[in-house]
Amino acid sequence: MKFIAVTLILILAIGVCFGGYVFAQEKTKAQDKIIGTMFKGLAKAYIAITDLDKLKKNKIEELNQMSMEIYKYRYSRIYELAKDWPDTLKNNYKITEQMTREQAINNIESVDKKKIYEMIDATSDTVIAEQFKKFLNQEGQEMQKRSLGEQVDRVWKKILEKLNKSTSK
Repeated sequence: MKFIAVTLILILAIGVCFGGYVFAQEKTKAQDKIIGTMFKGLAKAYIAITDLDKLKKNKIEELNQMSMEIYKYRYSRIYELAKDWPDTLKNNYKITEQMTREQAINNIESVDKKKIYEMIDATSDTVIAEQFKKFLNQEGQEMQKRSLGEQVDRVWKKILEKLNKSTSK
């Protein structure tokens, strides 16, 4: 009986000491899920209303005019999102750490909206949240004072600005 009481007290003590850590992990997972789901929804909505042929044409032109140094930098950022995709998806698009510009152009030419949705869904919520948080850290404290919804809205508007520059050509 004494052993059971001591065991229960130890379990409770561990729970009290580390409960904040455990709950913090759950809170982080939930926040990552919210951020990932919001950006995935926004990305799918954007693709749904976009003239995909025009977007593909403009992105291919942009790639062809880009210096190798800029291509490597931009691709490394894209690879951070794609490296955890399922192997079948990575194999279909020959996603590797050192993908050539020619392969990237072939990939752009071959995608349709359904395939893009598949890529969006395959991107981990945690990876999206990490990129979002990295951006917030770069933006500074002013951005961090805003609500999560305002932060997502601001980041999404910046993404759209970049996308719209290439589709307005």
